[in-house]
Amino acid sequence: VVALGDKHRDHVPYRQSKLTHMLKDSLGGNCKTTMVANIWPEAKMLEETTSTLRFATRMMRVSNEATVNVHLDPQLLVRKYERQIKELKQELAMHNTLANRSQIQYEEYTPDESRELESKVQRYLEGEIQELEVVSV
Repeated sequence: VVALGDKHRDHVPYRQSKLTHMLKDSLGGNCKTTMVANIWPEAKMLEETTSTLRFATRMMRVSNEATVNVHLDPQLLVRKYERQIKELKQELAMHNTLANRSQIQYEEYTPDESRELESKVQRYLEGEIQELEVVSV
């Protein structure tokens, strides 16, 4: 609880108990939480009451920022990302044209091109060729 109240702390060491595991989201997570501290006004329960009040004071320092969980349709996300990729490719092609680099290809290599590249790299690693020509930069 002390770690949750410290705003500059990156890691909160939750104990490995069932209770703290269940309350993990409520204790400084994405939930609206209400703390109810039950105390007893008898002298024989003074130590327990004091401990409870100290705990409640520490819990007051913990702040939660609850946000609404949004569930999006995966098919809509795929279409959105495909459209975004298409727009980025067009922007990149326009930038390359303005920079006189119109021969650059951003599509995946064909199986033949992949085999040729692997062959060149293998020959380079074996010392048969001294330099590899980099075309797509």
